[in-house]
Amino acid sequence: MNLSAHVTLKEFQSSPTATTHGINNQMNESQIASAKLLCENVFEPLRIHLITPIKISSGFRSAQLNKMIKGSLTSQHCKGEAMDIKIGAKGFNFIKDKLDFDQLIWEFGNDENPSWVHVSYSSKNRKQVLKATKKNGKTIYSNY
Repeated sequence: MNLSAHVTLKEFQSSPTATTHGINNQMNESQIASAKLLCENVFEPLRIHLITPIKISSGFRSAQLNKMIKGSLTSQHCKGEAMDIKIGAKGFNFIKDKLDFDQLIWEFGNDENPSWVHVSYSSKNRKQVLKATKKNGKTIYSNY
């Protein structure tokens, strides 16, 4: 099953951590519907713009998986509304400037490129743009 032209359900649910620990990381119908909106409205326009495959490093996370990796208690990954993708500044800026989204986070990296980008899409998109950095071992989020 495809969520969009270039994203399969299997790819979006894939988690080596879940597999290693025997965690069920399957989405329900509501979560699949949310993931489809994210993939159709953000991933596909971005892929067309970049003209290259994009690696999803983290898509859906079941509550059990999210707890194991110490994810946010309100993580949009658990709703099928968020993904972490391996793109550079060009992709980040395209999303920021051209697409509708809920939250866009430049995750770590340096001033030229993020290590990865977190992007979410929901029914009430806030267009919130943040940058994640580490300070004294703790993740700090600031306005981008």
